[in-house]
Amino acid sequence: MKKQQKQVAALVILCVLWAISAHYNKLPPPPPSVIKTKAAKSAGDTVLMARFHRIRARMDALYHYRTKPVPFDPSGDPFRIIAAKSASNSGGAKDSGPATPMSADHLLNLALGEVQIGGVVTKDGITQLIVDGRLHREGDVFAAKVSNRLVLIKIKSLSTYTVTLDLEGSSAGKAEVRVRLQ
Repeated sequence: MKKQQKQVAALVILCVLWAISAHYNKLPPPPPSVIKTKAAKSAGDTVLMARFHRIRARMDALYHYRTKPVPFDPSGDPFRIIAAKSASNSGGAKDSGPATPMSADHLLNLALGEVQIGGVVTKDGITQLIVDGRLHREGDVFAAKVSNRLVLIKIKSLSTYTVTLDLEGSSAGKAEVRVRLQ
């Protein structure tokens, strides 16, 4: 126990002597070259910080949709016919009453703008088209509503890449459109 007390007393004496020595023997101020080096080092930190922020901005630009995704927009259907969609959104004959006669091509485009063509399914060697969530074969007829009247559309020919649609039994005349599916 006495040995430990002697060691603690020696440690306290050394600490007091070190404090007195540090008080009387102050270090001289650093030379100007060292001051410039410290300034350059802090400038280097700002260069590194600027580079870090630039890289972070690039990453945010690249991965913006992955980190903060945009909600799904179901109106952007890739199988929707663009020409028919623009014709139905342009106003024109759709907003006018039934008194305005429509051409058969325009009526077919408006009708195709109202249905959703979902793609092609081949099952047991028979190719079928998905229209509004239902399967239709070549020769089938489906309906679309345009200006409060039903328009009948017939699938005239169907392959895995294209479909030819025909206006069926319309007073507007005969119209046919070919649509690429892929």
